[in-house]
Amino acid sequence: MPHAWIEYSANIQQEPEVQALKQTLRDAIVEAGIFPLAGVRIRAAAIDDYLVADDDPENAFVHVALRVGAGRDEATRKKAADGIFARITAALARLSAAGPLAIAFEVQEMDKLLNYKANNLHDYLKRRAAA
Repeated sequence: MPHAWIEYSANIQQEPEVQALKQTLRDAIVEAGIFPLAGVRIRAAAIDDYLVADDDPENAFVHVALRVGAGRDEATRKKAADGIFARITAALARLSAAGPLAIAFEVQEMDKLLNYKANNLHDYLKRRAAA
């Protein structure tokens, strides 16, 4: 963990900030220093069917949901979330200044008992780093 889902309104899909958001988010997650690299997953999807506020076609949104493994205290999660949200909003600042944009970010802690994984990426990352 963590796994992130980025959803954004289709009217901003081609904006460079939106195209770069996966990498921005990945970098912010890694820089938080509390998540294993092999656990990072970023998904992004344009939402074609949406309605924002008064349905003006210029209205746009970006929503990021970050699911993290259980076990970190609230202060640790909050510090990481604050840093990640700051990176998201900074990355989208030009777009936000140019038109109506709603940015949302949430962190969800996964259930400790009902969270299953099979992941060999840790081993591959170690081998690549040694090569």
